[in-house]
Amino acid sequence: MASDMILYWGAGSGPCWRAMICLEEKGLSDYTSKLISFDNKEHKSDEVLKINPRGQAPAFKHGNVIVNESLAICLYLENTFKAQGTKLLPDDPAQQGLVLQRAVESQNIREKAAFGVLSYFFRTKPEDRTEAMLEEKKKTCHEELQVWEGYLAKLGDGSHIAGKNFTLADVCAFPFIATLVRMGFNMSRYPHLAKYYDLVPAFKHGNVIVNESLAICLYLENTFKSQGTKLLPDDPAQQALVLQRAVESQNIRDKASYGFFWRFFVLTKPEAMFEEKKKACFEELQIWEGYLAKLGDGSYIAGKDFTLADACAFPYIAIIVRLGFNMSRYPHLAKYYDLVKDRPSVKASWPPHWKDTPNKDVLKDI
Repeated sequence: MASDMILYWGAGSGPCWRAMICLEEKGLSDYTSKLISFDNKEHKSDEVLKINPRGQAPAFKHGNVIVNESLAICLYLENTFKAQGTKLLPDDPAQQGLVLQRAVESQNIREKAAFGVLSYFFRTKPEDRTEAMLEEKKKTCHEELQVWEGYLAKLGDGSHIAGKNFTLADVCAFPFIATLVRMGFNMSRYPHLAKYYDLVPAFKHGNVIVNESLAICLYLENTFKSQGTKLLPDDPAQQALVLQRAVESQNIRDKASYGFFWRFFVLTKPEAMFEEKKKACFEELQIWEGYLAKLGDGSYIAGKDFTLADACAFPYIAIIVRLGFNMSRYPHLAKYYDLVKDRPSVKASWPPHWKDTPNKDVLKDI
């Protein structure tokens, strides 16, 4: 049904994510997906400009119909395929007005919260940044999020952005909230927003909804035990080790990859804090270096076989390599990275935008 649809999208783009969520919710997952690289200026290519003269993504075409701008794409899909998939726009005029209001209003999350703070750091030279401007950006961010926290508090636990059902308002708002969470934003000040983030399913299999990456991995292993790679051994002691390493891998994320990179480079700290982050990073990686050294060359995180522990740990190690971290101090971790990176499952799931863009070098001198 969607074979005559094509979507040009860029990784990490909230507006692109909106269109992709909508396509999935309407049961149109067989559309042609064209990933473009913003770094390589592919959004300014002739192929994209024929559809969107502004050279922006998302750019969408359905047969002879061209629609640009994420909200317009979502509305087009909802109105064209009303009878299938999730109903994203209610019939009741008052409720429809609220959904559309929140959908348009969600742009404020992007401009004042997600990009407002982040773009200041990524687009402003360090020598041009000021503490006063940072405080102003942070104040604007918190004020905006407090507005949405209030909306959700009024609706009550278990609610979506505009009521009890997932609607176009969620399609538009969720990607920008997810961007903040992805960047390590502390949501503890916004308990209703945090609950809302957890409410939107990350994984769905039939009527089963599972959130949190480890829970998803365990569900897949337990549901499909008899096929593919056995990710959880039967031996209780070995299974416990695999699960320990799987849970423990969160420390690589918090202390080495995201904890060190995002919370330092996005929220600039004094030199003393920088040194503290480096120390925590090195200490954490040394623990994993020790685990692998004890197991010997050619081993995976929890033994001779690839397991759930590797599925959990490898992505965070790959991130720091991607960011140019010097692995020479950790020879066993470096060998482990080389061992796992060429597995078919890893190659198939490698972040698409990593394939066509060079590694970053922000951590090369760390």
